[in-house]
Amino acid sequence: MAMSLLSFASMPRLAQHRSRTLLRRYLPGVVGLAVIASTSACMPDVDRNEGFPPPRVTAIAAGSPGGGLDLTTRITKDGLEDADVGTFMSIENMGGGGGNPARAAVLQRENDGTTVVVESNRVLLSNITGTTDMSIDDFTPIAQLTTDYEVWMVKAGSEYDSAEQVLEQLDEDPGSVDFGIGTVPSDDQLNVLRPANEYGVDDLSSLNLVAFSDGGDLNNELLGGRVDVASTGMSEAVELVESGDVEIIAVSAPEPIEAGPGAGVPTWHDLGLDITINHWRGVFGPADMPDDAVAWWRDALKRGVDSDEFVGQAEALGINPAYMPGDEWLEAVIMPEEEESRAVLGKVGLSQ
Repeated sequence: MAMSLLSFASMPRLAQHRSRTLLRRYLPGVVGLAVIASTSACMPDVDRNEGFPPPRVTAIAAGSPGGGLDLTTRITKDGLEDADVGTFMSIENMGGGGGNPARAAVLQRENDGTTVVVESNRVLLSNITGTTDMSIDDFTPIAQLTTDYEVWMVKAGSEYDSAEQVLEQLDEDPGSVDFGIGTVPSDDQLNVLRPANEYGVDDLSSLNLVAFSDGGDLNNELLGGRVDVASTGMSEAVELVESGDVEIIAVSAPEPIEAGPGAGVPTWHDLGLDITINHWRGVFGPADMPDDAVAWWRDALKRGVDSDEFVGQAEALGINPAYMPGDEWLEAVIMPEEEESRAVLGKVGLSQ
C-alpha cells in the first residue's frame, strides 16, 4: 500500500548554521552548478601501473556541494593532508538520484582502486526500495568515517512535549501526526517507521511522512508549523536547539547523551524500544577492488580520521568521527542494518 511520504517541497533553505564556516571555505572552489564538480583540475594523470600509493586518487561525494556527504568528503581530504598521507585526493560531486549516479560512476570506471565513493546507507536502502539493481554485493566497504544520531524534534511550544505522547497518538490514529523527513530512502524515514513499528502501530502505511529535498527545507517546514515532528540528524538540529526554536524529544543513541543539545533527552531504549540508529557515512570501492588498494585506503583513512584537522572540523559540524575498517563495518553494522531495514520497509510495501 502506498504511503504519503513521497511528496516533495521546494522551500527556501534554512542555512546549515553549524557548517557556515566550512561552506564559506569550500563553496568558492566549486565551479558553477554542474552536476559533477571536481577539485582535480590540472592534476597529473595517474600511472595505472604504479600500484599503491599512486600520486592521486579520486573520491566521489554522493551528494551536492554543501551537503553532509560533501562536507564529510572534504574534511576527509583535509584530514589526509594533515596526516601527511602524501597522495592527493581529488573530489567529484554527484548529487541527486538517491546516490545511484555516484555509485554507478564508481562501478563504470576502471577497477584499479583509484576511485571510491563516499556514501551513506543508501547503498543498501536504494536496492531494498527498488530504485536500483545495485546492491551492497557490488561494492567493497572500505571504512566507516563518521556517525550522527537521529532525533525527533518539535517546534518550541508544540502540543507534543514527548516522544511517548506522539507514539500514543499514532497508536490511536496513525495518520494524525505530520512527520517531516529530509529524503527517502533514509535514516530519517526509518527513525519514524521503526519506533512506530516497535511501539505496536499496526498500519504503518497510514503514517503521514512528507519528504523534502534536504534538511534545510525540512527545518523551514517545522518552524513554519507545516509539520508536527521532524525526524533528522542531530547535526541538523544543533543550532535550532541552541536558539530555542525547537526541542528534541527523542534521540536514537544507544545510551543517554551527557552533553550537547541531546543531553537528557530520552533514547528509544529509555522508552522500552530496542532501537539504535547511527546515521553513518563511509567509503566504498567496487567489488573485487585490488587488495593493495583496499589496504592503502584503510590505513590512509584511519590516519585522516584520527588527525586533529578532521576531529576539529567534525566537531564544528556536530558529527562524530567513527572510523571502522570495512570488514568489521560490514559484519557489525551494514548487514544487520540491511536485514532490519528490509523487514521494516516491507511492512509498508517499500521493500522489493
